[in-house]
Amino acid sequence: MDIYQQYAYSYPHKLAYREFDEPLPLKKVWQTENRTKLFAYLHIPYCEMRCGFCNLFTIANPKQGLDRYLTALRREAQAYRTILSDIQFEEYAIGGGTPTFLDADQLANMLAIFKYDLGVDTNKKYGSIESSPKSITPEKIHLIESYGINRISIGIQSWIEDETKQLGRPQSLEVATKAVEQLIESIIPEVNIDLIYGIKGQTVKTWQYVLEKTLAYSPTEIFLYPLYTRPLTGLAKLHGPPKNDIRLSLYRQGRDYLLSNGYRQVSMRCFRRVDAPIIESEYDSTTNGMVGIGAGARSYTSKLHYSGHYAVSRKAIKGIIEEYSNQQDFTSIHYGIRLNEEEEIRRFLIKSLIDGGQLSEHQFEGKFTQSVLDMEVIQDFFNQGLLVQEGDWIKLSKRGLELEDWIGPQLFSSQVNDRMNSFQLI
Repeated sequence: MDIYQQYAYSYPHKLAYREFDEPLPLKKVWQTENRTKLFAYLHIPYCEMRCGFCNLFTIANPKQGLDRYLTALRREAQAYRTILSDIQFEEYAIGGGTPTFLDADQLANMLAIFKYDLGVDTNKKYGSIESSPKSITPEKIHLIESYGINRISIGIQSWIEDETKQLGRPQSLEVATKAVEQLIESIIPEVNIDLIYGIKGQTVKTWQYVLEKTLAYSPTEIFLYPLYTRPLTGLAKLHGPPKNDIRLSLYRQGRDYLLSNGYRQVSMRCFRRVDAPIIESEYDSTTNGMVGIGAGARSYTSKLHYSGHYAVSRKAIKGIIEEYSNQQDFTSIHYGIRLNEEEEIRRFLIKSLIDGGQLSEHQFEGKFTQSVLDMEVIQDFFNQGLLVQEGDWIKLSKRGLELEDWIGPQLFSSQVNDRMNSFQLI
């Protein structure tokens, strides 16, 4: 069994999106939707470097165009507020790319667009922003604090310079240490540190060192990511798939160490400190919609998912960003996928079990007028010991959690798989 297939945090994947036959008016798409308790997302498609494992919609170290991008971002935010004046956001995220790649003035402009043009109350609602060791500064931290953003995530990946070099991400220990120390000392309530296992040359001993050094900071959350070697990325060109795959054993090592040192497991990747506050939010990703702004942002209603075009290569991404920055009219939608009831059900299962960690049997039956326990795929998962039931809640078992990246793709429909496989990735 190939247990590392795909991180299925959302469904359907953008590879299943296609151009619509005709543009869809934004107002009509959202007309019959519940426009309260939405999720807001803002996408900054820039980083100071392109990591070797990265297939995200981002380009490294652009020399120009950032201010034009932010101007387009304001146009898009204002279009939503003009057409959908009653939208209300319950939760949010600012990602990319690396939002803190922007200089302090640009970051201030971006945050103002998000809060005042789109209408996201960052001081009262729960939200997160992405950062990197090289791009975070005291001035930017102060800006993030002033907007009341609850959580900041920083991609450390490894504290060992030889390992980050193997990732195509040269990163000095001094810079990484200083960045994390500044975040821990800030008044941002929650700090998350991302780590990667399965790096070429990584061992049980070096992985343990990385875990222990991370725990010394006692961050609110720690994400453990298995290394993927995806098409068109730097690592795919250099190394290809791992020859000696020890990712599962390293995952178990990391999981057991964190569980025995004051963390609880939320998902395969996410470990949250046991004394961390419970996140209070009325947003539910299985039932509420999302509005995303930016060239790489995804949005969705109950039956329609849409975004800009998707690519991986620098040339293709640069072209899409340029087109976005020149766009004047954001009142219609051109690219995405419609969901029938089968796809809605599959998305509900994935968002509940993979993204949320648990599925309500009662909620599923109320939404789809059928029992989730009657589904053959769910019974198969129970028979394999991948699911457990506690009252109304169906959850991934210990074995199920470590197989998240296999379970998710098993829930994809044949139609979505066909569309993904036929996508011309550039």
